[in-house]
Amino acid sequence: MATSIKRQYIDLAGVDFKNDESLVNLNRSPDALNIYKDYTTEGNCIQSRPGYRKLAELDTNSINGIYIYSTNKALVHSGTKLYLWNNFPTVPSTQNLIMLSETMNNNRTSFFSFNNKVYIKDGTNYFVYDGANLNQITSEAFIPTTTINRSPSGGGTLYQDVNLLQPKRINMFCADGTSKDYYLDSTEIDSVDEVYINDVLTTQYTVSLLLGKITFEAAPEKPSRDGEDNVKIVYSKSTVGYIDRIKKCKITQIFDNRVFFTGNNDFPNVLFHSELQNPAYVSDLSYYEDGTSESAIKSVTVGNNILWVFKEQNQENATVFYHIPTTSQTYGRIYPSKQGNVSTGCYSTSINFSDDIVFLSKYGLEGITGNIDEEQLLTHRSSLIDNKLINTNNYNNSQMIEWQGYLLVLCDGYIFLADSRQKFQNISSVEYEWYLWNIKNSKPNILKEYKGKLYIGSTDGCIYIFDGTNDDGEILNAYWTTPMDGFGYSNLLKTTNKRGGIAKIKTIPNGKIKIAERTNKKDEKYITSKSATGFDYENIDYNNFEYTTKNESYIVFKIKEKKFLNISLRFYTDELDKPFGLFSAILEAFIGGYVKR
Repeated sequence: MATSIKRQYIDLAGVDFKNDESLVNLNRSPDALNIYKDYTTEGNCIQSRPGYRKLAELDTNSINGIYIYSTNKALVHSGTKLYLWNNFPTVPSTQNLIMLSETMNNNRTSFFSFNNKVYIKDGTNYFVYDGANLNQITSEAFIPTTTINRSPSGGGTLYQDVNLLQPKRINMFCADGTSKDYYLDSTEIDSVDEVYINDVLTTQYTVSLLLGKITFEAAPEKPSRDGEDNVKIVYSKSTVGYIDRIKKCKITQIFDNRVFFTGNNDFPNVLFHSELQNPAYVSDLSYYEDGTSESAIKSVTVGNNILWVFKEQNQENATVFYHIPTTSQTYGRIYPSKQGNVSTGCYSTSINFSDDIVFLSKYGLEGITGNIDEEQLLTHRSSLIDNKLINTNNYNNSQMIEWQGYLLVLCDGYIFLADSRQKFQNISSVEYEWYLWNIKNSKPNILKEYKGKLYIGSTDGCIYIFDGTNDDGEILNAYWTTPMDGFGYSNLLKTTNKRGGIAKIKTIPNGKIKIAERTNKKDEKYITSKSATGFDYENIDYNNFEYTTKNESYIVFKIKEKKFLNISLRFYTDELDKPFGLFSAILEAFIGGYVKR
């Protein structure tokens, strides 16, 4: 009597593009698309992804950034325009969509918030928005007091550093009662802007810009308290390129209550930072050089109170640096640069994914393990999808965000999803299970998460939301395919049991699942389908009405295949607004004789 074997496809996971389809684990798929696990409803089930619909069409230019800075208020950068979108994500109108600027750089934008203000970096501009007005950063840039306790002839105590973001400085003098000439701590200045004696504004003076000298008509009196500064001079001295050091930065990261800036092509290895709690003050001395200028910083990420800096691949193998806050008696809070021991360069971007510091290299997704004080090891996270991921167009311009426990990698019309709840041990590293979505019509440029929902900003000025069962009115094609299964006997022929198989499926409003099969001998053919609609008052399909409240049901499918070596099942949807979910499947076959050579 022939041996009967039941193959169980359970604990279903994502894709495996690494191995031959006959060698893929039974719980993975060699070919799946637009599938994921919705842990908000039923985490044991793979199902078709949410469909997307067009929420807005702002213009024809690329959506470069979306930032929600308070409840239902969003800033949207499209092409060269910056919009305020009130009541986001309601459909925009002339009442709730306001243009704030038409001078933006057409580049992906970095947004961050500090003290109820939003700061905007696009690689050319550095804007600040207070909820009413949008201005360049110079409008609120801090004016440092560079010298205090200065005598009319000079000297004094250096106090604060020059601010890269604006040219003004303050000198504080202690009047001696006889001197009319007061010398600033700089020569060749641009202007003297304000002068105060005992806190009273005065204009009774002349200026030598070349010498940096102010000559009063009458000598200021001594202060009422001996040694107290009573003359305040505000002046300007521009330094070519100072403000551009920050304006040209494309990457920002908040760390230790400061803002760190990098991504300036003129300073490719330099990391600038603001003063404490003040994004409008960047000292001309507050920077660190990570490695040489031969390779650029590509991304910056925070994790475990460490600022991680990832550089592009270079000949020095110096590609990962890190900064740990340290307090110095002389300099206060400092962030000395230290070189890590991992060598693979960063190809596009990095992220802290559920406390896993990962970045995209030319080989795929890499993670850092090991003690910070010891050797850091580089471990791979994406072996199952590498051959698809790294060969995708514009891989070097990928974007990563976190959404509902998934790491999303957006790359040229595809979204690769790593599942933080599904991991496996691969030799010496822990890797993620992966899923793959295609976004066929939206021309995606950026992803945005807000209140659990996922949004797309496209290259043609549109914004989409994932909240439906079709793709902007078109069919959402989704499928999950079993491996090309030899039932554990690759050299023996098999025949399916006449009872076929059974699948446990999820009940979804308007749901429907289809099943197809193929063997090593025959092309794919349709087997059967079943509606799995459940009951939902808001989405009743009266043509396939089924009154049940269970979240699962079963579909039995009959397969008549003889003398095959391998067989594969495909569970799918290819109809409009017909999602599906799959928990498991069982297929039975009899083992026969050896294949004839």
